[in-house]
Amino acid sequence: MVRTGAHVYVKYGWEGSTYGTLASGKSADKKFGLQDKVSTLTLTNNKVNLNKLNQNTVDKFAYGQQSGTASMSFTLSNPWIFGTVLGAPTTAGSNPYTHTYPQTAGLPKTSRTIQIELGYDGVSADIVRTLKGGLVGSIAINAAVGGLVDCSADVTYGKESAPSTSLGTAPTKPTVEFPYTFAHAELFFGGAEVLQCQDVSLNISQNAELLYGLNSHQAVDSYKRVLDLTGSFKASWINKDLLEKLLAQISQDTAGAYQETIGGGATEFRLTFEKSSTEKIVISCTGITLNDLGISGLEPVEPVFQDISYTAKTISVVATNTTSAEE
Repeated sequence: MVRTGAHVYVKYGWEGSTYGTLASGKSADKKFGLQDKVSTLTLTNNKVNLNKLNQNTVDKFAYGQQSGTASMSFTLSNPWIFGTVLGAPTTAGSNPYTHTYPQTAGLPKTSRTIQIELGYDGVSADIVRTLKGGLVGSIAINAAVGGLVDCSADVTYGKESAPSTSLGTAPTKPTVEFPYTFAHAELFFGGAEVLQCQDVSLNISQNAELLYGLNSHQAVDSYKRVLDLTGSFKASWINKDLLEKLLAQISQDTAGAYQETIGGGATEFRLTFEKSSTEKIVISCTGITLNDLGISGLEPVEPVFQDISYTAKTISVVATNTTSAEE
């Protein structure tokens, strides 16, 4: 009998300083978010065909690096997924607590890996796959009028051994969970609220890589490169402020002054998802530059919108909830 997603569970846990090993006292018990799903799951051994003189068929196969990918998609419901790209948070306060990513010391220079357990209640036997040394290369967040706050995470992992047949249980965490929608979102950009905003996206990419070595087909460690922060939004064309900011990057605004970033202080970029004053996620970025500005709807009886894409230098995520520690 064919199986459906009702026979599958997926959960993850934090690894420690040893690549491919769960941190002391930690287990794979976390959900990525509400309505989470594994969009794609692949594993390769990077096979090499070895040919031979005097024949035109393959002689032998050799195998290289083991590597796998998993594409996750889910509805934003808790802040803990940000720890995969920004490191562990600093927690302060007391019910509600605030969890700040990255920590006060700044963005970690080393990658933080996760371990994913995927269980499948098979027809003839159960299958439990353990994906070790998982790197979340990027997290994408998208909110649009009329929809949920959709997220995706691209995971690369470097270790997987033979599957188990001892089926586990579905994830039990997080304690706090809420389905954020467009109605819970608010965007400030360039020092002002973006009015009549139709959609907004933010992509956080840590450009992390797996490291391989001699004597093993599997990865032995991981490392990260420069953090890339990019995104876009669409809103009604109300004034010339953003056009001026784009022109200021090449000293062609009204003032004729050069301006590297758009400015705006604490509200240079602020994207908030708020259930209540005691449960919210606030994403702030600084060092914002405009990549391009497009205008759509310049035709009879159509609404006119600005389409903006941007790049940022730094990011901070502050989550407020009633949980005393990162889950």
